[in-house]
Amino acid sequence: MELSYRLNEKAKTVEGQEQLPLRALAYALEVIPRTLAQNCGADVVRVLTQLRAKHAGVDGKNFGIDGITGEIKNMKDINIWEPLAVK
Repeated sequence: MELSYRLNEKAKTVEGQEQLPLRALAYALEVIPRTLAQNCGADVVRVLTQLRAKHAGVDGKNFGIDGITGEIKNMKDINIWEPLAVK
């Protein structure tokens, strides 16, 4: 979600249709948390909205969806890491 947030922010600085690829990629990256929320039975719209809000904050870059409970948690606190090299 952090990558999606940053791409959307970058798209806001680009004029015209040149921002469309950035927005498309940002939307595509949201498929990961959306699918995770669906798989754990969470309210997808509510959870994604809350997650976007967390990432818009100053200390929000580590927040994600707990795959067991469907709640938004700080991944650093629950010791879940996804290396940038994976992306």
